[in-house]
Amino acid sequence: MKRTHITLACALALMLAGVTPVRSAEEGIKQARATVRASHGKVDYQDTQNGAWLPVKPNMKFSAGVTIRTGPDGAADISVNGTSSAVRLTNNTILQIPTMSYVGSAREGDTTTMLNLETGTVIGNVKKISANSRYEIMTPHGVAGIRGTDFAVECIPLDNHMFDVTFNSITGVITVSAVINGQTITHTLTTGQSWEIGKDVTQMKAVILEFFQQQINFLIQQTLPPPPPPGPRGPNPGTPFPGGSGPPRGPQPS
Repeated sequence: MKRTHITLACALALMLAGVTPVRSAEEGIKQARATVRASHGKVDYQDTQNGAWLPVKPNMKFSAGVTIRTGPDGAADISVNGTSSAVRLTNNTILQIPTMSYVGSAREGDTTTMLNLETGTVIGNVKKISANSRYEIMTPHGVAGIRGTDFAVECIPLDNHMFDVTFNSITGVITVSAVINGQTITHTLTTGQSWEIGKDVTQMKAVILEFFQQQINFLIQQTLPPPPPPGPRGPNPGTPFPGGSGPPRGPQPS
């Protein structure tokens, strides 16, 4: 992976979206927002006016264009594009949300959601979306198209400004693609499958899949009900952020 020349082509996002047209403003596009449901440790967002980094607090709302980062001890649960999806940022993660919009009703209309994972790990749950909707996760080396599934995307920095990018399907199907040495490579991942760009599709080890499934369960519990008021020192007691440093790695039983 370190020596494989990989570039992200802008056409990947269009390819994953199929023939879905981009709607114009005249067709009634409405802008949605993201809501912080819980945070733990150091979590900041970048002010779009002056570029300053400011602390994130539960129940804060953000418009498209926001960038959120977590520190070495940080984690955050965020509802994205209204209630259409939820993501968990583990520690040392930087996530930008360039697009959150919908046409029609916020719950049943066509939605467009774009996430840009600059580094770190994001774990997410996306409700089943309409045929005209788009939900894409961009990384420095590849892009994933989501139709309604549970996923995890890992973007680990390497030397020479390269990244080790891995897409994981926790439940359901995701389409992933990257340009490797000038050739577009696309895979369809089903439940329990992973693709580390530059390598073959593999089945996740049982302990890693179980970790991701646990994270998804906690994420759904945290983001679906109305958020509780924050405690005096951050999340209320019992706010589940186990394994905030990401999935277990190294030799594990299958």
